[in-house]
Amino acid sequence: MEEKIGAENSITTPTKNKITFYDWLIFAGLSTIWGFSFFFIKKGLSVFSPLEVAALRMSIAFFAFIPLIIINLKSLSLPKEKLVFVPLLGLFGNLIPSIMFCVAGTKIDSALSGIMNSTTPLFALTIGSLLFGISLTKNKIIGVAIGFIGTLIIILSKQSITSINPYILLPLLATICYGLNANIYKHHFQQEHPIRVALLQYAFVAFFSILYLIFSGGFAKIIAQPTVSWQALKYLLLLGVLGTALAQVYFNILAERTTALFATMTTYVIPMVSIIIGIFIGEEILFLHIFGLMVILIGIYIGSRG
Repeated sequence: MEEKIGAENSITTPTKNKITFYDWLIFAGLSTIWGFSFFFIKKGLSVFSPLEVAALRMSIAFFAFIPLIIINLKSLSLPKEKLVFVPLLGLFGNLIPSIMFCVAGTKIDSALSGIMNSTTPLFALTIGSLLFGISLTKNKIIGVAIGFIGTLIIILSKQSITSINPYILLPLLATICYGLNANIYKHHFQQEHPIRVALLQYAFVAFFSILYLIFSGGFAKIIAQPTVSWQALKYLLLLGVLGTALAQVYFNILAERTTALFATMTTYVIPMVSIIIGIFIGEEILFLHIFGLMVILIGIYIGSRG
């Protein structure tokens, strides 16, 4: 079964159970670009403040969506009872995690942020049980417990429990938001077209992001120092267009074409990509980071088996 938004829109999203080569291609592309996202954030922070990087990411993503918005303007509607949840998708799925990762990027390596991002399925399981009535089976409980042990190993890898670097906790706050967002989307928007939902949620966050850049001087900085700003802005363009706008659309498409579980398995690959990038740019990757990541992935695997 195939559904389109707008007569001229070429992006289709057939729902099916069999995983095809095209699905694996989307999977590989998403994993790679999201693995690079933490590196792009780091580059953006060389010129802009964390809040400016987050706001630029959201604004650029929105501008990248404008052609789709124009094409699908007449169909950008949702049932009124669902519209109230769109801002929650924008906040918990986009704006707040972006700010958390950007602030964390000022004090921890990009590879470590990528590793911590792997906790998203654990929080999706936990929040689904606590707030959305999803039953926790024995496997899920064991998986979550093992996953959090792995997270603790990473957090304490270079510090003691009495002197934890608070910035390493910010990616965890981001993944808690991602877990909440995943459950809100599944609970309220599972039957809605993924592109329509993405357009609406980014329109919401872009409004506040653009206002912030106007009044904080972010846009003025780009105009006053174009050469210096471009050194970071070129990476933020990649982050906003590829790692945010396009990735959001194709993640939603992948979830609809296959299953939510298969789509979230990108979380398994993202930290691998970020670790490889971290090694190439000279970041310190400890054995405990890799070990903790393996423990987390084992927990996710067990938890996903029902």
